[in-house]
Amino acid sequence: MLKIGIIGAGRLGSFHAEKVAARADTKLIGVADPCETARKNLSQKLGVQAFDSFEGMLPMVDAVIIASPTFLHYEHGSVSLQAGKHVLVEKPMCASLAEGRKLVELARQQGLVLQVGHVEEFNPAWAAAKQFLRNDLMVGEPILIDAVRTSGYTFRSTDIGTVFDMMIHDIDLVLSLVASHVFSVLATGFHIIGGENEDIAHARLLLDNGCVANLFSSRVEEKAERRMRITTATATVTVDFGTRTTTCHRADSAVLDGKYAPHNVSPDSVSLLMPTFMTDAFSLETQAHDAVDALAAELDDFVQAIQFQRLPRVSGSRALESISVAETIVRSISRSGTQGRHIRRAA
Repeated sequence: MLKIGIIGAGRLGSFHAEKVAARADTKLIGVADPCETARKNLSQKLGVQAFDSFEGMLPMVDAVIIASPTFLHYEHGSVSLQAGKHVLVEKPMCASLAEGRKLVELARQQGLVLQVGHVEEFNPAWAAAKQFLRNDLMVGEPILIDAVRTSGYTFRSTDIGTVFDMMIHDIDLVLSLVASHVFSVLATGFHIIGGENEDIAHARLLLDNGCVANLFSSRVEEKAERRMRITTATATVTVDFGTRTTTCHRADSAVLDGKYAPHNVSPDSVSLLMPTFMTDAFSLETQAHDAVDALAAELDDFVQAIQFQRLPRVSGSRALESISVAETIVRSISRSGTQGRHIRRAA
C-alpha cells in the first residue's frame, strides 16, 4: 500500500486528501500545514496525523501531494525529492522556469515520479477532442486555437497572477496538442483587485509550424467559462470543459473537392443551395460526457506511474515548456506596464 502525505491543508489540499483516503491501495498518513486550524480541521476530519512542518512527515511516507502556495512549490518539492519521495505537485509546478528545471533534474537523478496537476488533461471532453483531431484524417492539424478561461475572484492563489493560475492550463493543452515550439508572444494584461499580479490577461502565441493560439483568462468575471475552439483546414472542434461537451463541425468531401467553389456555382443555383447549405455540406457531431472525478483520475495516474515505474500523463518535463511560455507572457505584460511583445527561443 502506497503511503501518501499532503502538504497544504487548504481547499485543494483537502480535496486531494479525501481522494487518497478513499482509495484501497493508498494510505493517507497525514497533512502538513503551518496553519494550525487548517491542519487540525483536516486531520480530525480524516482521522490522520497533523504536522506543523512537512519535513516531519517525510520519513513516514512514500509520496507527497503538494498543494501549498506556488512560491513554496520548489522548496517543498526539492526537499521531498531529495528525501526519496515521489511528488505530485499542483500547477504551476514552480514559480519560475529555473526552479522547474531543478525539480525535473532532481526527480531524474533520484529515479522518482514528478507529476504536475494539470487536471484538464483528465477531462473526457478533452480526450474526445484529441480523438477527433488525431484519429480522423479529414479533420487535420490545428491552425488556429482560441481559449477562454474565466472565474470570479476566489481570494486564493494571490501570490501569482491569472497567467500562472488559470491560463497555464490552456498553455499546457495547446503545447500537448501542437508538436511545435512557441517563437513569438504578444501579450496584454492588468490587475483590477490591486497588487502586483495581473487579474486579466490575453496572449497571442505564434508557433513554429504556423499555428496561432489566442488565450484569454480572467479571475474577475461574473461568469465562469472554460472552453477552447480548435480550427483546422477542414473542421472546427469546440471543447467546453465545464459542461464536458465536445463538438466537431466538419466540411464534407464535396466541399473539400471544390464542388461549391465560386466558379463552380451558378447564380441560379445559389437560391437553392443557401437555405440548407451549412447542414447539407457540413456535418455536426456533438459528444456529451458524464461527470467524472478528474482529480481522482489524476491521482490514479500518479499511483500507477509509481507502481509501474512509468512517466505520468503530465510529467515535470512536459510542464517545463508551459512554465517557460507563461513566464514569457508575464514578462511581456510587465515590460511596458500593460502590454508587450517578445520574441523567444524554445526552452
